[in-house]
Amino acid sequence: MRRLLQSLSFAMLLLPMSTMAEVIVEDAWVKPTIPGTENGAGYFVLRNLGPEPVKLVAVATNAARASEVHQHTMDEQGMMRMRRVPELSIAAGETVTFQPGSYHVMFFGVKKPFKVGESVAFQLQFADADALDVVAEVRPLK
Repeated sequence: MRRLLQSLSFAMLLLPMSTMAEVIVEDAWVKPTIPGTENGAGYFVLRNLGPEPVKLVAVATNAARASEVHQHTMDEQGMMRMRRVPELSIAAGETVTFQPGSYHVMFFGVKKPFKVGESVAFQLQFADADALDVVAEVRPLK
């Protein structure tokens, strides 16, 4: 009986670990800042490999005064608009691509211009998963 209880206790300890969120970032890059401006944009592929949805709720960086998740959308008149996304849900098994004309990270008040070949560090913060530290290469727009 004692052995059974020990086995069950051990199994219960493992259970939360098997349902923890697993989010990864791939191909992170930032476009160079335009001379005379102090804003920038970052892109990457975000994959939720875990069994539960996760919510991206913030982006933090020391490279700019502020950073936010944004999305370009088409309005009724056919004009592209950019809007802040305060919370982005990523379903279990889902991949979200941050790319020009879609989701992206906006960097406001860039402290030092983003130059090709350099890198920019930022952190993705989730409501229900560990934060992810990201280092993105500054690349020219293709």
